[in-house]
Amino acid sequence: MSSACDHLVIGSNPLAALLAALLATEHGRRVALVTDPYSPFAMRRSFDLSMAPLTRPETLLLLRRCGAETLALLGRAGRSLVDRVDPLFIAETPASQAALGHFRHLARLLDIAAETVADRAAASGTATCRIRGVSLIAPERFGPAMESFLDRHGVRRLDRLSTTLTLRKDGSCTIGTDGRPVEAAATVLADDAAILTLLPPEARDRSLVPAAAVAMLAQPARPATLPPTVLLDRGVMVGREPSGAIAAVLEGDPATASARLAASVPRMLPLRRAGEAPLARLLTQDAAPFVGPGRGHKAMLVAGLGMTGAFLAPAIARLLVGNAPADEAAWFAPRGPGRGNQRLDAADYVADPR
Repeated sequence: MSSACDHLVIGSNPLAALLAALLATEHGRRVALVTDPYSPFAMRRSFDLSMAPLTRPETLLLLRRCGAETLALLGRAGRSLVDRVDPLFIAETPASQAALGHFRHLARLLDIAAETVADRAAASGTATCRIRGVSLIAPERFGPAMESFLDRHGVRRLDRLSTTLTLRKDGSCTIGTDGRPVEAAATVLADDAAILTLLPPEARDRSLVPAAAVAMLAQPARPATLPPTVLLDRGVMVGREPSGAIAAVLEGDPATASARLAASVPRMLPLRRAGEAPLARLLTQDAAPFVGPGRGHKAMLVAGLGMTGAFLAPAIARLLVGNAPADEAAWFAPRGPGRGNQRLDAADYVADPR
């Protein structure tokens, strides 16, 4: 093991693994990844989709292009690392319904297969949108395949719990392992937990706000079909696992999470709780992604990309190596640390979970 690497990526989500893979394979960089090793017993902590009801056309265009690149990388890493799904997005407030309607108009213009769904089981006054042919990362296949892929391409994988990190203001980092220390020239904090753990509040950008969330696993009373479903105004993302269990990620107050989950899957009640874990979350005040340095240091922070973040990895990797084409550079420019109202040009809609 040499004593230096070009990029240190810190994070235990699919985005972090994909960034490490892209930096090594597409850009020829020496890369280390500090992460939690894959475990078949770990609960799902995110629903990583290739498309979502976003309201910025430039983001939808970038996501569609980068999504194709991401799928090509996943195809090289292993077989069937994604599932093809038709997720449902449900809006219950006028503001969310307006945002969902805006997305459907954009989808029609951009040839994205989004359609209105009439669901008799849904409460009156709600709006439901189905997006067809979306890719969903399957963690039970993605995890082991990506670990093997990273190993084959020389990415150093380091266990988060047994690795010490000394992050400096110039963005470099000393990585302490069982062997001799490794120096990284540039650091990327690619998940919310890494940012919250390694940076004090004064070192984060003002637009980043800690938020509560919880992951749950539950056994339904009876088997039933359940496509990945996002209830925008409840902060609920729910879907079926291969075992038949229900996996859910619930943003907002953990005290109401069980009730919100039960209200979201009434046809599967009663539920038997099989697992629960708190999640570290960072949101942005304007709902626009944040990709850029924090305050007073040059480490790169990646936050606020929501459920589609993993599929933007190719563009983020190009930005990290200084190789972003003009249109991508223009997309990132207002989505980093901004002065005054600069980030308003990138603001998106986000519901406030009830």
